[in-house]
Amino acid sequence: MIGKDCYRSINHRLNQLLKEKKILLAVHRGSSAGNIIENTIPAYLASLKMGGDILEADVVLSKDKEIYHFHSGMERKNFQKAIDIQTYTATEIEALTYINSNLEETAYPVEKLETTLNYFKGKCLINIDRGWNFLPEICELVEKTGTTDQILLKGPLTKEVTTFLQESEIKYMFMPKVSTLEELDQVDALRDINVVGLEVKAINETSDFFQKENIQKIKEKGLFVWVNSLTMDDQKQLFAGYDDNTSILEGEENGWSVIFDKGANVIQTDWPALVAKSRDTWLERQGHL
Repeated sequence: MIGKDCYRSINHRLNQLLKEKKILLAVHRGSSAGNIIENTIPAYLASLKMGGDILEADVVLSKDKEIYHFHSGMERKNFQKAIDIQTYTATEIEALTYINSNLEETAYPVEKLETTLNYFKGKCLINIDRGWNFLPEICELVEKTGTTDQILLKGPLTKEVTTFLQESEIKYMFMPKVSTLEELDQVDALRDINVVGLEVKAINETSDFFQKENIQKIKEKGLFVWVNSLTMDDQKQLFAGYDDNTSILEGEENGWSVIFDKGANVIQTDWPALVAKSRDTWLERQGHL
């Protein structure tokens, strides 16, 4: 069981899904292509239809404190404009025009977080990313929409984040980001926070969390281990180069299968249909299917 027994009710959906599927697939910004834009309900729907279990959804706070789905820094990609959406008001954000993969304008709007929460209520897990600087506003919407048992908050181990979670009456599911064993010690020292898992990063094969025994240490604490197989660019390594590109171009035995072998409970990918097939094959070999 993931998490402490006192948080059983809020963690129930997560625990049931892990029990059922063994390894969960988180889909990076949903699945976008053609006229479907990342970080929108159509992209999230597509990701679930391609085998995803967790929607990874980025959020930004507008100048007048409204929360929208968007990955800041991606304005040129999505709008073909050199702007900073975080400096825009809600009215200005809602007037923006998405540009699709064919460099054509679309009529689809930048969506509010509240819209997504209402749409997917009771349907799936949602990882809210890049919102750690405005967690109170996010959690107000989560409570309002009654989606507490679906939301997985991600963030750094800053005092602002940990204090908010400690003082919150509702013990939201939280996943810190860690790269070293020293940061794992910081997690161990946390009190009154519903830590359910850790996102681990390994820049190379000597990194702490590329070592299977250290991943096992996390799991023995009753936490899941989230590994990113994303290929962000030609240089950045999120798990020592065992990533989506390598898996597709050189064979999954050189990518996703290594992540499964290391003991990951959750893998975040841009290619959910391929990873779902790879996961099921791996689980069958292990005698779990």
